[in-house]
Amino acid sequence: MISRYTAFDFETASGKNPCSIGIVLFENGNIIDSFYSLINPEIEKFNPYTMRIHGITEEDVMFEPNFKEVWREIKHYFEDTTIVAHNSSFDMSVLKYSLERYSITEPKHTCFCTLRISRQFLDLSNYKLTTVAHYYNIVQNNHHDALEDAKVCGELFYRLLQNINDFEKFQKANDYSLRSVQRKRVKKQISTSKSAVDYYLERKNVENLLESTSIALKDLNFVVSGVFTKVSRDELKKLIEDNGGKVSSSISSKTNYVVAGDNMGPSKKTKAESLGIPIISEDDFLKMI
Repeated sequence: MISRYTAFDFETASGKNPCSIGIVLFENGNIIDSFYSLINPEIEKFNPYTMRIHGITEEDVMFEPNFKEVWREIKHYFEDTTIVAHNSSFDMSVLKYSLERYSITEPKHTCFCTLRISRQFLDLSNYKLTTVAHYYNIVQNNHHDALEDAKVCGELFYRLLQNINDFEKFQKANDYSLRSVQRKRVKKQISTSKSAVDYYLERKNVENLLESTSIALKDLNFVVSGVFTKVSRDELKKLIEDNGGKVSSSISSKTNYVVAGDNMGPSKKTKAESLGIPIISEDDFLKMI
């Protein structure tokens, strides 16, 4: 059984660019250390939608360290240990992206996702961190604060571990290591290469879409699954709703489209195919609006 582990959470400025990180080290369910820092993401502009979620602005991070500088202080939390996040596919993609962006060697560790584990053991209406925390009576004072979310995630992981009888089987099914995140080589955004310019223009287009509304998706029902590269899941859901569509957590005969990213849930893929529901990519979706 796992006795010592690190829970962590990122808040992002735009896409996979972090603007804060919270880390809490646990041993036998007790907090023994913690760390929090704002991060200067070194990008042109913050996404206004994510700013509304976490409240961190461009001015807040203007004189803060970049990820490479913060990594010097936190790398020991991630090396040769067990790390935990809620919806780890997102936080791990941010970590992976940031490491590659600054040419930092990947750490070795074991990773678990409390979102994925919660779905295995609990029967809830949804599996958001706030919902599962409430189920276990875990106090959460400030959702979308990276340190608070890391603390709640770590406490949740300890509670979930109590449900496990066959730990070896559990570990094989749930180890979400950094190397399992789909590798997509990234270029440093601070360069002037064509790829950096293309990325910037794509992001500007998405941000323009996020600031506008329409009825292009009126009466259409969507289910979102997987990890996306141009927008976050929250941004994708906002785009759907701001353009007249509806977002559901589960697939049914009323679903019109499934927007699929990397690591789409296999059960959702199977159900969509069985019902003949179109599965579209992130790019396909953006073209609809």
